[in-house]
Amino acid sequence: DIIYHVDIDIYICQNRPQSCLEIAKTTAASLRNGYYYIYDVKTCRQANPKRWQIYCDFTSRPGYAWTLIESFSRNNRHNSYIYKGFPYDSPINDATPSTHWSLYRMSRSQMLHTYRQSRLDGRQPLWRATCNFLSLSHPLSSNPRDYTQSSFATLDILQLQTSGCYKLDYVNIRGYTSISNINYIYAHLFSHFHIDSYVTSLQCSYTIPNTVYSEDNFGYYGAYNTAFSCSASGGSTTNWWIGAQIN
Repeated sequence: DIIYHVDIDIYICQNRPQSCLEIAKTTAASLRNGYYYIYDVKTCRQANPKRWQIYCDFTSRPGYAWTLIESFSRNNRHNSYIYKGFPYDSPINDATPSTHWSLYRMSRSQMLHTYRQSRLDGRQPLWRATCNFLSLSHPLSSNPRDYTQSSFATLDILQLQTSGCYKLDYVNIRGYTSISNINYIYAHLFSHFHIDSYVTSLQCSYTIPNTVYSEDNFGYYGAYNTAFSCSASGGSTTNWWIGAQIN
């Protein structure tokens, strides 16, 4: 009987979804944004298979599945778990995103799992950052405000540990949009991935109007502009995602 129940548990584990993308591909009913449990099937035969809760977005861009990998408020911008670049393992509240949009970050292993799942079937994995996601209307416009998105082929946020001028596929800061332009980016052990729009205007080939001195966007916020949605108030949130096209 014990062996039978263990085998049933293994079967259940191996047939559960491993990602938001897999949920989207296998769900016949209309997809709803929300919290789901996913499994790492490589661990199903271990004593404690890996299972964790994630937040999936299916509606902001129809036809895409996005997984929340991090969310934090401006008040928590210098939290020791948050200010690190994505190559560093720095999880906080990673088991309970449902109650921690102001201070949440996946472990690096969870991020890498999400990235690998987004590459299945030859898909092009994407990343993005949004502001105050839970208050946004869906679907997003074709030119969303205070939003950045790129493919990992353009720039790999999970590996970047440097600073300099880098091309991004789409950036909108305070209503000013750039497509395939160069932005100044920081990402270090003591600096969360972010665009410095002030330095971008000084050192890169693109000028972002109306920046404040040393203005940081989508992270870190050593200096910030309250006209930028992610840093408008102490409770404003910055949300980071990994995703892919469903079909």
